[in-house]
This record gives sequence, C-alpha cells and structure tokens, in this order.
Amino acid sequence: MSQEVFDAASHITHHRDSSGRYSLIHSPVYSHDGLQYRLNHDPDNKSSNPLRKEIIDTFIKQLRAIQSHYSEVYGFRFDLSVPDGMSTKDSNILISELFTRLRGEFTAKAWSNQPIKKFAYGWVREKEKAKQVHYHCWIALPYFQVRTAGFGNEGMIGRITRIWSDLTDGVSRVHLPQGRYIIRQGDHDSLVAMVKRISYLAKNRGKGGDKKGQPKIFSSSRLQMKVRETEKS
Repeated sequence: MSQEVFDAASHITHHRDSSGRYSLIHSPVYSHDGLQYRLNHDPDNKSSNPLRKEIIDTFIKQLRAIQSHYSEVYGFRFDLSVPDGMSTKDSNILISELFTRLRGEFTAKAWSNQPIKKFAYGWVREKEKAKQVHYHCWIALPYFQVRTAGFGNEGMIGRITRIWSDLTDGVSRVHLPQGRYIIRQGDHDSLVAMVKRISYLAKNRGKGGDKKGQPKIFSSSRLQMKVRETEKS
C-alpha cells in the first residue's frame, strides 16, 4: 500500500453547543485508523476554519468502505441550494429523498448493462450569516460503471439535477465544482486526494447549533468494509 509520509501531528480540541458535543481538528494533517490524510485547513491562515472530527471520520470510513469493494472508484462533490424560507427539517428530508431516488435509479441495468450495486455518499448542511441554508455533498461510484460526472443535464450530475429540480419544484439549483477523483485499491495516496477535497465540507463555520434538538448537520451512506477471504479464515 503506497502512502505519502506527513510530518505534522493532529491538534484536536473538544467542544459543546446546544446540539451536543463535537471535536475540532486544527491541523493540516490527520491520522485515522492508522492512516494519515491531508486536510483542507491551514492553521496559519486566519480565514481557514478548523474541521469537525465527527464529519471527517464518517466520510473517511465511507470512502474506505467503497474502496474495499472495487478496484477503482470515481468520486466528485456537488452543492445544492434549497428554496428560500424552507426549514432545515424539511430540507434534510429532501436530501435524504435525493439519495433514496438515486439508489432506486441505480437498480436499472443501465450501467455497463448492470445495476450499480454499491456506492458511497455524504452531505453536510450549512447556514452562514445572511445566507440561506445550503448543502455540500459528495458521491463515490464504481469507476467501471461511472467514468464522468457529466455536464448540465447529462450523465450522473444530470440525474442529480433532474431529481433535485423535481423535489424543489424547479426553484433550486445544483452546482458542480471542479475536481474529479479516481480512488484505487492499494493506493492510499489516491484516497488522500479525495479526502482532502471533501474535508472542506467539514469546516466548522456555518454548522453551529443554535437550537436544542435541531436536525442533524451531516449524514452519509452506511456501506460496510468488504471482508476479504483471508480475513474470514
């Protein structure tokens, strides 16, 4: 397994708000389950925000899970706006429905003449000052079936746009940022690249809890690591 060696150590602090306890990573590198990752955070830059550990941990676990099932995985991130004035409870319901509908479409034999059996995803909800609630998302799929995010109304992003438009009565948009990633089994550095990209989603800014019991600020797929035959014996 290839792995780039990083020098810095993780600096983590622990906090609590009205929604409960959480931890913040204040370092540009992070160790999880014995492996190291680069993060989208520069502690020397005042505009850079520390990252929520619980979000990073969840997303890394899901990316490692999908990596364990396929020799190559294709991943990208996308952003979603929501209708003005919509409650976080209702918008969270729409996000869950988006991925439920995608999973339904993946059952068709339209992907190299077979369904997409496994995929991983994650999302975070944010609301910064004077801004409407919005969502940052990522998705990772088997590369032999999905080799591009598409563009506009075409490809995977086209499906996401169509579903999201239907769920929001056509008033909300999907944005596809730059950055596409191929994660390979046995190549940790390829995983590091996507983790750094989606670590931006875990920034603490915009995620503060101002109400007790407010809807969750992030979620993900629940894919399990593949158990190798050697591990079964």
